[in-house]
Amino acid sequence: MDHIEIQSINLIDEHIAVLFEKEWFQEDILMLSKLLLGRLASYQIKENTLGADRENIRFLWLNAEFTLNFDYYSQSCWFNAQDELSTKQINALFNTLVKS
Repeated sequence: MDHIEIQSINLIDEHIAVLFEKEWFQEDILMLSKLLLGRLASYQIKENTLGADRENIRFLWLNAEFTLNFDYYSQSCWFNAQDELSTKQINALFNTLVKS
């Protein structure tokens, strides 16, 4: 497993899209999730859902609930809020991710 860097983090409407510098594989998702979530001072993982080509990590941060999503086939990675109250914190999450 090679080291993979983040290419960009962008706020698009009500989700945060993440691009990596090179192609990644499903085996890399654990490392990539640690790379992203490690930018947050404190968080609590609530659920990790594994699929054939997709992985979703639901977590709490600043009393808001988000999901970090990975889709291997489309090479997509994004964060989204789980409810309306959490959507109000998406800008704070984005600012924290890009500051690190």
